[in-house]
Amino acid sequence: MVKALRRRRFAGLLVASILSILVVVWLFLPVRFLEIVDEQSGRRYGLFRVEEDARIRLSWIHSVERTPWVEQYRIRGTKLILTEVRVKSFGAGVDVEAPESKVEGGWVVMRKMDREFDALHFIYSRRAGHRLHLGNRDLDLKSRVPHHASVEVRIRKSPRISAIIE
Repeated sequence: MVKALRRRRFAGLLVASILSILVVVWLFLPVRFLEIVDEQSGRRYGLFRVEEDARIRLSWIHSVERTPWVEQYRIRGTKLILTEVRVKSFGAGVDVEAPESKVEGGWVVMRKMDREFDALHFIYSRRAGHRLHLGNRDLDLKSRVPHHASVEVRIRKSPRISAIIE
């Protein structure tokens, strides 16, 4: 009877130890995050779990042309790959070297750009209506980022636990 109790206790401790080790390993495995930070202070405005090939869309109203501008990116590793640009008017700042350009529904659409960026940088402006989407999710810059903040959007790999403690 005492032997059976000891075996049961040992088996319970063994299972608890294995589960504890698995949880610790899971917490420290690196995962990908989209991070929105202030370039000057380093203050974090948002941290979002992302997967390889996730889509990001940054849109705003162009300050000179006063027309909508939409850039679409895909995540590859820790890089942002520009895949498409949509503009309502072809003017200041528009890249003329896109491999594929056409007009669709009143938009000039440039595709297959495949330009790689370590991060996106912009001055957030409520007037320009900057919006950032991760897939179909609006990341709500308006409630997160102060007007005229210098913003950096980047992809980083870090342990899963960093999202919990930071």
